Amino acid sequence: MTKNGKPTVEELSKAFDSILESVLEETGLGTSNKCEHKSYAVDRLYNFAASEFRRHASPTTSTSEIVSCCDDFISDWETSGSKSAAVQQLIAVLKRPHIRGLLWATEDIAAQRYAPELPPIPFEVDEDEGIAVKIVRIVRRDEPLGATIKCDHGKVYVARIMAGGVADRSGCIQEGDRVLEVNGESVLDKRSDEIVALLNKCDGGCVTFKLVPAEVWNNHAAKSHNNNDKSHIHLKALFDYEGGKDPRHPCPEAALSFKRGDILELLVCNDEFWWQARRIGYGALAYSKERDDEHGSKGVGLIPSETLQQKTRSLENGNEKKSSLNSLTRGVIASRHRLNEASEEKYYESVCRSRLNIIRPIVLIGPPGVGRNELKRRLLMLFPERFSTTVPHTSRQQRVNEIEGVDYYFTQRKAIEKMIEKDEMLEFGEFKGNLYGTAVSSVRLARKKGTPLLTPHPLALRNLRTAEFAPIIIFVQPPSFHDFKETREAFRSRMTRAQSAASSNNASTMGSGLGRGFTDTEIRQIIDNAISMEKTYGHMFDARIVNTNLDDTMSELIKLIHLLETKPTWVPLNWATKPN
Repeated sequence: MTKNGKPTVEELSKAFDSILESVLEETGLGTSNKCEHKSYAVDRLYNFAASEFRRHASPTTSTSEIVSCCDDFISDWETSGSKSAAVQQLIAVLKRPHIRGLLWATEDIAAQRYAPELPPIPFEVDEDEGIAVKIVRIVRRDEPLGATIKCDHGKVYVARIMAGGVADRSGCIQEGDRVLEVNGESVLDKRSDEIVALLNKCDGGCVTFKLVPAEVWNNHAAKSHNNNDKSHIHLKALFDYEGGKDPRHPCPEAALSFKRGDILELLVCNDEFWWQARRIGYGALAYSKERDDEHGSKGVGLIPSETLQQKTRSLENGNEKKSSLNSLTRGVIASRHRLNEASEEKYYESVCRSRLNIIRPIVLIGPPGVGRNELKRRLLMLFPERFSTTVPHTSRQQRVNEIEGVDYYFTQRKAIEKMIEKDEMLEFGEFKGNLYGTAVSSVRLARKKGTPLLTPHPLALRNLRTAEFAPIIIFVQPPSFHDFKETREAFRSRMTRAQSAASSNNASTMGSGLGRGFTDTEIRQIIDNAISMEKTYGHMFDARIVNTNLDDTMSELIKLIHLLETKPTWVPLNWATKPN
């Protein structure tokens, strides 16, 4: 090798001999000694290559000079009278596509033409202000632009780029760009609503912007941060939110509304107070095809961060505290208690989509009278080997026909009170001077026999909804007032006729087991209780079912339980990551 790293003519000759030998081996021809014509060909090829490397240290042409030299060499020898076998082999080698590609690559590497050449962003120089600007034309048609703006002392800036929106897909608009014109009209000193009106005046669905680019380092940092945020983060909403009615929202048009229990996918969360998110759906089986579409911007909007919600709640409680300074001491204490509760309140729950490899209790939650105990009874009757139930504890005396561990666990009152103090009871109450309740240990025992089927009071969810049990919580809703009254009366009539046909002698006795039915006031109370229960505990529900007709509801419930047990479901993140 020479000092500048180039091969000598002897090295090129050896390489040439090696190529010829490989060609001769492939063709089956014998090797021949180097002839004068062959040496001349090597020298000429070397001189051509060396001269071209010297003249084109960094060529910018789109054609290869070395390949052109080879073509000239081939043309000269083909027009000459003497054609030796070696020269013919050399010409055949130089005509091969992979050899010509090698020559192309050699020249490009030597000229350092391997760096990608990206098309430049169309920059211009603004004649009025003498600053670099870029002109961006976006075809949006009926789709939202996917960007928010902010006004700062008369100047307009791009505040946010919504993930997956038109602006994001264009790649030409970045956060921090200053907007000079929209559709040829200056936006200097214009209000936000006036700028929105300009954006809505699209010519054939197109919007043209004149922008002052944000700093390059700022764009790079933002892109890097956004790339980090694209790891899939999912949250379960623990509160209802109407973005269009939120006075704090910087851009109500870009707000995303949701209900408690909805699953949200975070797309960008680099802002302290406002996150970009997409609503996937409601409940444990929520799924949206849009979440797999990298260009899907439907449903993307801004939601308040947990930090913003907590600060807002603290300010509200602080105002309540100030207004009660002149009130009674108990009012101040109550205000402080609410403030402490607010500091611990959560607004989102981290979730993941997983299939847990444990037996998960089925919990039917609903107001008294909605029919969840009847649904439980039918499930236990239809699938006695699949489902199990808990045995309650009681402090009353055992009766003659009762069996310990089957009807009740008969326990001393002090023992039950001690279990209550240790938080070992899911639920408990007192009736006629005796304590009744369901212990946490009874759920563990029931899980050894099958899938526990529970109908507890909603207060029991605090101890039941843990990583240990990971229950499936189904909310049994009452239908509308009209449907509730009609279906229950029809059910009672059908049961009465069936019992009368079976035995006229026992009709009155068995008919009395159906009860008197519900009055209109009681039906309305059941519906009101369901609304209140959903408002308080709705964020814990995995699914809901409306008990309109018992037969239809049973079929729907069986299918729902099968899906919740066999399909991946949204569960709290700590359930899926807890050590075995």
